[in-house]
Amino acid sequence: MPVSTQSKTGVFTPAAFPSLSISYRIERSRRKTVVLSLQEDMSLLLKIPLSVSWSGARQMLCDKESWIVRKYTQMQRARDAAPRSELTDTQRRALEERYRQAAREYFAARVAYYEPIIGVTHGSIAIRDQKTRWGSCSAKGNLNFNWRLMLAPPRILDYVVVHELCHRKEMNHSKAFWNAVETVLPDYRECRKWLKENGRTLVL
Repeated sequence: MPVSTQSKTGVFTPAAFPSLSISYRIERSRRKTVVLSLQEDMSLLLKIPLSVSWSGARQMLCDKESWIVRKYTQMQRARDAAPRSELTDTQRRALEERYRQAAREYFAARVAYYEPIIGVTHGSIAIRDQKTRWGSCSAKGNLNFNWRLMLAPPRILDYVVVHELCHRKEMNHSKAFWNAVETVLPDYRECRKWLKENGRTLVL
């Protein structure tokens, strides 16, 4: 007996990354399990049982947003990461500008997400190429973020955002400051350790 298969296609845009549009295909058939995968062409494939509605399948994509962004970022980074010796200065500048633009949109979205959670506001947001800092917060609440963070996992970017926003409460690294960070990101120590151990690898 042939297997009955229904399908729908569309575009998924993560709430945390509004500039990112990922094509998806949902296949509904006589199967018992749900499988979500990122294909070689950078599109999503979601296989679902007939018992799952189309709206339910779409909600599954939303629920898996963090996984999708992480996998997509990893695959994009792998494709962009040609050996340094094979990149010309022109190619490197063009690639850097792509990451800078992505950083402008990504950090603006994540700051807007975490501000009400932390209970603070901010001034301007700037994307820099700082040599010794991943981010900074001025006394006026102006935030700076290093574009190279776009080469790191999304959770690390969130840590830097929360770190800088918490400086709006405590302009220091006192116990009160770290308590504020931990309230939002209980695993911040792991993120901080990751940056210390892997930060030097975030280069084109």
